[in-house]
Amino acid sequence: MKLQRTATFLGLACSTVLAFSTAAQAASFTSNVSQTIDPNADIWLNSITQNGTTFSDFNLVNRATIVFNTSISNVLPGQTSNPELGLSVNNTGAASTDRGDNATAPGGREVSGLNNPTGDDIAAYLGNTNLNNIIDVEDGKSMKLNLFFQETIFADNTGLDNLFFWERGAGEWNASDLGIQAIDANGNTIGNFLRLDGYAKQDAGFSLDTQEIAGAQRVGTWGVKLSDLGVTSAAGIQVFADSTYRGPDFKVMARSSPAASVPEPATLAGLGLIAASLAAFRRRQLSKNF
Repeated sequence: MKLQRTATFLGLACSTVLAFSTAAQAASFTSNVSQTIDPNADIWLNSITQNGTTFSDFNLVNRATIVFNTSISNVLPGQTSNPELGLSVNNTGAASTDRGDNATAPGGREVSGLNNPTGDDIAAYLGNTNLNNIIDVEDGKSMKLNLFFQETIFADNTGLDNLFFWERGAGEWNASDLGIQAIDANGNTIGNFLRLDGYAKQDAGFSLDTQEIAGAQRVGTWGVKLSDLGVTSAAGIQVFADSTYRGPDFKVMARSSPAASVPEPATLAGLGLIAASLAAFRRRQLSKNF
């Protein structure tokens, strides 16, 4: 019974640490890309520089499942998903795949603006380092996607972020939010939910002009540590937006990290709190026995 009570207490303490995880601050990093002149063309991410460290080992999305996604409806003859064609535009769906007007279509998969995207479509557009292959979410619509990475993401003590997001704004470049939460290998959510604030993004230093918009728009970035999500490892993330998120248009990659990682300081502090609480609990139990 004592072991059972101790285990229960430890579980509650862990839950408390997760519940009080703080929201992510907008982290600054530099996207070292192939070119910044043509917003219609391929923009390949060569490396990222953060806190004086440059790295190019990226852990990419390789599988996606659609939890829900507002469906495309009432497609009429002659309609398009590209306003630059000057025809009637259908913007009834939520998340769709999108690319620069002259950018590479990954795996030959064309933009899904008039067709509901599949999980394979989403994985193809996110599963490369071309920042002009994105997921476009229409304003006022809702979506929830589970994105799995090639490798498990692990927290470490490098001081670098684990997840890197690029978001192409609509109108005012930094307006859209994005909701995220870590998931395990079975797609179950773990840790805490985090809403990334569109007004807290950093300027990425380039623009995108994709097929679903009529002109170039600035790109902003967010950096997120696993500790911001209340976990030390994750198989992927769940991304979310509803009508209040103002249509995020995004790309995400993770940083490759070794499996034998050292916990981050925030994680160590949480474990220390648990250990101290457990020790106090044991002292109280001993005093009762005497």
